[in-house]
Amino acid sequence: MKNYLLCLGFLFSVCYSSLLKAQDTTPGKALFIGNSYTYFWNLSTLVELMAEAKGIDLKTRHSTSGGVSLGMHWRGERGLQSVQRIESGEYDAVVLQDHSMRALQYPDSLLHFGRQFIDKVKESGARPYVYLTWSRKWNPLMQEQITKMYQQLADEQVATVVPVGIAWELARTLRPEIELYDADGSHPSFMGAYLTACVFFAVLTGQSPVGLPNRLKQKDEFGEDLYLMILPPNDAQFFQEVAEKVVKQP
Repeated sequence: MKNYLLCLGFLFSVCYSSLLKAQDTTPGKALFIGNSYTYFWNLSTLVELMAEAKGIDLKTRHSTSGGVSLGMHWRGERGLQSVQRIESGEYDAVVLQDHSMRALQYPDSLLHFGRQFIDKVKESGARPYVYLTWSRKWNPLMQEQITKMYQQLADEQVATVVPVGIAWELARTLRPEIELYDADGSHPSFMGAYLTACVFFAVLTGQSPVGLPNRLKQKDEFGEDLYLMILPPNDAQFFQEVAEKVVKQP
């Protein structure tokens, strides 16, 4: 266990190098590009609602389809218009999420299309953010390679890492009884989605996620409350503190 925690500490320090490149102003509008790891539990909306709760004006949109890679986004498969949306210049920030197994099975593809997208994002005047995802539930050792590849991409292209996978790893170490995964052992449960959103909030805004509401809601078309997320207060605070620890600069 001691060696495992030392390894976690090393991974935190690796992520800090790219977090130091983060801008000190919150983007006004962010585009999330990815697949089900992005649209499960309406991640981009959760981040927007967290910002709203702190009085921050951050609008989010997403370009997603189940199981797609960055290469599929780049080629416009399944009717995706991710490249065109970046080129519109409408966004201040663009989040890039590749297929969850790409870093392990096709790392060259992750790097190639990640570079293409980051160049495109910068050409549009927006800031690129790299969504560092998590390991499968049954094999936490995957995390080292996932982290390595996303970090390499971010370092080469001077982009900002959003260290979600590292936050999941720390949360699982500190409280292994908390279920971050959906029943398939891959996608996030509502708990995992809340932690993920806390990490995004911290990176995109530069503010601490501690003190965010444990209930996230928006208005429906009739002006009535529509709850997207409800967590026990102690669990919400735990996830906020984990996100702060991972994102906080040393």
